[in-house]
Parts: sequence; structure tokens; C-alpha cells
Amino acid sequence: MKQSLSETIKCPAAHHHRQNQSPSETRLFALPNSLEFIRKARLRTMAAGFILMAMTICAPTIRADRPIPIYVKSAIAHGLRWLTAHQKASGTFPCNGNDRPAVTSLAVMAFLARGYTPGTGPHHTVIDRGINWVLDHQLPSGYITVPGGTMYDQGISTVMLSEAYGVANPALRRRIGKVLSKAVELILAAQKNSRGIFAGGWRYQPSATDADISCTGWQLMALRGAADCGAAIPQAAIKNGIAFVMRDVNVNGGFAYQPGGPPGRARTGTGILALELMGQRNSPQAIAGGDFLLNHPLSPKENFYFYAVYYCSQAANQLGGKYYQQIYSPIRHDLIQLQNANGSWTPTDGIEQQGSKAYATAMAILALCVPYHYLPLYQR
Repeated sequence: MKQSLSETIKCPAAHHHRQNQSPSETRLFALPNSLEFIRKARLRTMAAGFILMAMTICAPTIRADRPIPIYVKSAIAHGLRWLTAHQKASGTFPCNGNDRPAVTSLAVMAFLARGYTPGTGPHHTVIDRGINWVLDHQLPSGYITVPGGTMYDQGISTVMLSEAYGVANPALRRRIGKVLSKAVELILAAQKNSRGIFAGGWRYQPSATDADISCTGWQLMALRGAADCGAAIPQAAIKNGIAFVMRDVNVNGGFAYQPGGPPGRARTGTGILALELMGQRNSPQAIAGGDFLLNHPLSPKENFYFYAVYYCSQAANQLGGKYYQQIYSPIRHDLIQLQNANGSWTPTDGIEQQGSKAYATAMAILALCVPYHYLPLYQR
């Protein structure tokens, strides 16, 4: 059974992450009042570290609780090969414009989602290069960005780093811990700038006073991921973030981009996942969102399709039952049909085209990898 977020914060190192932690490393980004909880968790799970050590030197094995068809495994492997072939020497993945931490982080997460790890095993060079490029692009303020970047870069990069933290070697883990510490501080500070009906949310820049559910979803996931690594996240930050997501609930059952707006599929997947990961398990709002997705199935022709398949797949996984069966299966079918012969996926929406094939391919793989349950953040 999934822990509530308050339980996670009180004993913050999720099993997958805490196996490799030492108290000194955790202090890089844990507040003093959480150190005792972390120290005890470390003592309870020290022996389990040997299990993870053995896992990281092997090729990934299936941890799925549902059978994964061979053709899906093949599509994932083909997509990862395409990403490998198109990674730049710097570690980034091609975008239409400046290299973006968000796109590189999504690509790295695609490998992590299939069970590959930094430092050792297949694809580790690709993963290592991507992680190090993201780490190198944090400003002194804690902002992980490039010129023209946004809080999408911040949230997505922080999520990726929190997922990589538990399977990184000690040297890389220490470096990730330092970057996570500053990244979380910036996210928490930026949240305090939102006002009025936008209070508790996040927008494109840290100084913004308004907010939207899309940027907010990534920042909340980033805080949850950091909490799983040992960060003591203020309860007020989570409470206020949930309150903003709740204000985006639409009377028709879905979630809006901003309070009072119309519902959308990508927005609804974001809202469901945010509530589920923030401890609002099976809330009426999340269930109503699931019903909205059942009644408004995704179409490959719609705007933000790859963004939607990522969020709706994760949301369906969290809700389970009929939502998983009736939402996820059609998404999987469409993604298999849309894959290019070279292993990539092509975005057709104007805004998604800014991320290029690397973005679409990473999002498609992340959706297809949902049944593996390798990423601790999304485990039920």
C-alpha cells in the first residue's frame, strides 16, 4: 500500500533510494529535524544495499506485475537505441533550438524507466553523460536552466536527478545530492511568489505570481522525488500545492490548466498524478478525473499528445482497475502504431515540435515502460 506523503516525509528515504545512502550524504539536502529518521532508516536497510549492488551490475530484469508483450519490449529497445545514436557528445539530446535540461532529463529517465543505471551495465555511458550535463547546468541560484529555459527544466530535471540518486555510485550520488539541495530550495522559494487563486502553484519562471497545473505538476513530483531521497519537505508546501491542484478541478470532472478554465486530457492526467503522488489516494477528484479520461479518450491528432500519453499512462497506473485497462491499453496500441521504422516517434503539435523527436521518443518510452515499475516515484 502506498504511504501518505506525510509518512514519506517523516521517514523519507524510500526503500529503493535509501539502500545506498549514508547519513553524511543525506545531510546534503535534509533538514536537521529529519536526520534522526533517516539515520534509523539507514540502519534498518543497510543489509538490503547488497541486493541493490547485485542488481546494478546486471542487465535489467522484469519487475512488471502485468505481462509485457514482446512487441512492446522490442519497441522500447528500438527507441532506446535511437536515443543512444542521437545523443550529442556533450550529453544532450537534440532539440529544435537550445539544448534543454528538460529534454535531456526525459531521455535519461527513459533509460532509468527500463531499469538501466548510471555507472555500470548497458547504456550507462549515455545515462552518465546526460546526468552530468544536467548537473553542469545549475546556476548558483539553484535554477537548472539554459538561456530561454523555464521551470519545466527545473521540475523535470529535479525529478530525473531524484530517480538517479538511489542507483548512482557514491561519488555521483554526492554530486546529485548537492544539486538536489539547491534545486529544491529554489522550487520552494518560487512557490511563495504565487498569489491569489494561483497561490501554491508554479509558473514558467521562479518569480511568476500566477501558476498553471502543468508546471505545478512537475514541481510537486520533484518535491516528492526529493522527499524519497531524504529531503525534509515542509508540510505547508505540499498542502498549498494540493490546494492549487484542487482549484483546477473542473465541474465536468477533468482538470483545467488554470482555475476556471476548461478541462483537458493532458491537464487531467497531470492533476490525477499530482494528487495520487501527494498522498490523496483515490480522492473523489482523482476518480472523477479518471472518469473524464474514460469518456474522452486520447487521440494521436490532438495537441500535446506525447505530453498527454506520459501523464495519462501514469495516472491510469495509479488509479488501477478499469482505468488502467481502458486508458492505458489504447495508449500503448497507438504508440506502437506511431513508432517510426528507425525507433523514434515524431511530434506533430507545434509546441511539442520544439522538443523534437528526442522529446517525443522519451515520452513514448516512459509511457510504454509504466508496467515495469522501475522508477520509485511512480510505484503504487
